[in-house]
Amino acid sequence: MATEFERDREERRAIKKETKPALRLGLIALLAVALCTALARFITIGVMIPPKTRETLFGIFILAIIMIMVAILAARKTIYYSSRLIRDDFTLTQVLRKWKTIDRTLISITGVIPVMGLILTWLGLPFSRTWFIFLVSALLLIILMPMDIKVRGKLMILRDQNPNLNI
Repeated sequence: MATEFERDREERRAIKKETKPALRLGLIALLAVALCTALARFITIGVMIPPKTRETLFGIFILAIIMIMVAILAARKTIYYSSRLIRDDFTLTQVLRKWKTIDRTLISITGVIPVMGLILTWLGLPFSRTWFIFLVSALLLIILMPMDIKVRGKLMILRDQNPNLNI
């Protein structure tokens, strides 16, 4: 019983140590979303673009945002448990470091979404048409942030899928 408790405690320490940088990046990205939202809401530039061009740009940007989100969520579901990424001889720390790299990359890519919303607003679209872009990016960041309980859940799934792992 004591060994299981010690193993669990060591696992929690490793998770905390290895996820801290990605968690910080996620929090910084959330602050960036809040800043972009405030800039979009309170600062208008008033670029003179014809309405038809604005609507076309809006459609293109929304399509790009949707594609980014689908790619991020698909990558998150497949890459984390890939046998090409996680080998049987990996330790817990090695698995967590691989996941940290993935988390940082996906969080960084998500940071593009609020900037796209800011650009759309500054091109002349009203904030009432672009607010959801900022909300979606914040929600996606919360999903991607490697919080302790989510990482332990991913480890449980990884152990169930790969019983040969010694993590």
